[in-house]
Amino acid sequence: MKLISASSLLFLGMNAFANPHYDEALKHATAAAQAGDSTKIIEHTLPALEHTMAGALTAKGLTRTHAQEATKALETALDLAKNKKAEDASASVKSAVEHLKVANKK
Repeated sequence: MKLISASSLLFLGMNAFANPHYDEALKHATAAAQAGDSTKIIEHTLPALEHTMAGALTAKGLTRTHAQEATKALETALDLAKNKKAEDASASVKSAVEHLKVANKK
C-alpha cells in the first residue's frame, strides 16, 4: 500500500515542481499586453523574456516548445515596441502570454 501511495503522490505532485520563472514571465507579459504604449511594453517585456528564457533552459517536450514560441513572440514584441508600433507589439505579447500559459500548466 505504501508503494501505491508514494507513486500516487509522485504522479499528482509532478507539476508541483513547475518552473517559477514562468509565473514571473506571465506576470510581466500580462502587464506588457495591457500597457498600451511602447515604453511600458518594453519595460515589462524585457523581464518576461528573461524569465521565459531561464525557464526554457530546463524545459522539455511541449513545455519547451511553448517556451520557445513565447520567446520568439516576446522578441518580436520588443522589436515592434522599439519601432513605436505599440498595437502590433501588444498583439505579439498576447501571443506570448498564451504560450506561457500552456508552458506553465500546473
